[in-house]
Amino acid sequence: MRALVFIVAAAWVAAWTTCGLTDPAAAQALPRPPEHRNLPATPGAYGIVFDQWVARRKPATAILAVRRNGETVSARGHNVDPRRPTLIASLSKPITGACIATLIRNGKLTFTTPLRDVLGQFFKQFGAPADERLNDVTVEELLVHRAGLRGNADDDPIFGVFTRRAFGGAGVLAEAKPVLAEYMMKERLARHPGGRYSYSNTGYEILTAIIEEQSGRSYEDYCGEAVFGKLGLEKPKLHSDWQMLSGAGGWYIPGPDYLAFLDILDPAHPFLSDGVKEWIDRAQTRWTPGHRGRWYSLGINTWAGQGRWAVSHGGIMNVRGRDSAGRAISGQIVSHAFRAANGTSVFMAVPWTRDAQESLDDLRRAIGETHKFVKLGP
Repeated sequence: MRALVFIVAAAWVAAWTTCGLTDPAAAQALPRPPEHRNLPATPGAYGIVFDQWVARRKPATAILAVRRNGETVSARGHNVDPRRPTLIASLSKPITGACIATLIRNGKLTFTTPLRDVLGQFFKQFGAPADERLNDVTVEELLVHRAGLRGNADDDPIFGVFTRRAFGGAGVLAEAKPVLAEYMMKERLARHPGGRYSYSNTGYEILTAIIEEQSGRSYEDYCGEAVFGKLGLEKPKLHSDWQMLSGAGGWYIPGPDYLAFLDILDPAHPFLSDGVKEWIDRAQTRWTPGHRGRWYSLGINTWAGQGRWAVSHGGIMNVRGRDSAGRAISGQIVSHAFRAANGTSVFMAVPWTRDAQESLDDLRRAIGETHKFVKLGP
């Protein structure tokens, strides 16, 4: 039995109706489910539905944020301020993807640039990787979890590295390169780069190192300014206890701000360059030519059908360790966020428990139904 449960992952994939990825305006005429019949057709309904869910599921804490038409229309918390920062675990990956997109826009790299060209300083410092095929892994293969790395389904060795560092008081150290040195100098790939999908936290640690090497700045500092600062949002921080998780799962950010960030995945939003937007479209069939409708793109699950893009990601984190003074620390969260093609987006988070994911599924369904009859404006 492993002494530590350490998960910074979980890309939740569900049907649009389950996620609430539907068009509220198109569903106005649908009858309300019984539990919604006495609710107002105003944003206040979200808070009422949230309170009903809290009474039913009894989470220790919970956060819900809803954004529509470019504004936060509901921010609700149970035993916590929903506008204060929270751990988001693997919801960090789209932030990393957006940071990479800025480096591509600025000509620092391309989607097809291999590691040998973007981590030259790393390899000079630490030596050649255990598997020479890593030199040929490209930026896009890392983004879409097709770099050949051992992922969650392959018992990713990065969790062992994280565990050792967490109990050694090094979870607070943000730089990705020392973490990767323990991995890349020892581990071989599970398969050839460009092969099948395998969700990999290691891949996003590598992307973190790429951002640091190509920007000449810390991951936190660069992403805070290049993404959130440019969007006019307060620059978030990595969680002070878990900075080592960085681009794979370390961000500490308010739910409403995260939803404002997700607006960059509206094709009409000017933040992403045309080249990046075209790559997102191509990624739909880039790896599986016969498959359309759902794919992993810029650090996020992506759908096409009711508009150009709808996006969704989740995170699970249940980790323990010690800080630099030897005091016990823990990080526990189950998070989820989605943005429909019409701009409706939802963020939710609860502490990790064995049934937390099931509980959030329940809340997602309830909020998805609520979208259908809540009206905004006159």
